[in-house]
Amino acid sequence: MWYVIQVTTGKEEAMKMLIEREMDSGSDERCFYIKRERIWRRDGQCILHVETMFPGYLFVITNQPKELYWRLKSIPQFTKLLRTENEVFLAVEPDEQEFLENLLNGDSEDIVRLSKVRLDKNGEIKSAEGPLKHYIKKIVKKKLRLRYVMINVALFGKERTVLVGIEAE
Repeated sequence: MWYVIQVTTGKEEAMKMLIEREMDSGSDERCFYIKRERIWRRDGQCILHVETMFPGYLFVITNQPKELYWRLKSIPQFTKLLRTENEVFLAVEPDEQEFLENLLNGDSEDIVRLSKVRLDKNGEIKSAEGPLKHYIKKIVKKKLRLRYVMINVALFGKERTVLVGIEAE
């Protein structure tokens, strides 16, 4: 199961390393945060940039969330596993996990890579390869010149707009 840990924004990598030290090395537990590729334009140049996709959130894959929680309590900077009022840890819903896995597309570095899109003669996206291929119908805003689109999805219990980087073919 995937669980969400809320951490201080900008401290994702440092917290990931601290949490990994507390995890059982022989288990299949894993801690990560999701990054995305973006294209920045500077002085007419296109620069590939990697940034945190969900600032302040780490993901943990574990079958023993309560045991992990108690191990993480020893980390002073640890904030919290997201949970409901019933003290049950908030697992990522299966459809949310599928969405995140589709975005990651099996990337070993947990990076949402740029999606290659094909445009019709009117500049509309007619097809996509990569993370965006499953979500073309969910696009709510596109900025072709800035090389990104925004899609609406239900994630972490609410409707969210997620930015996905693109490159046109």
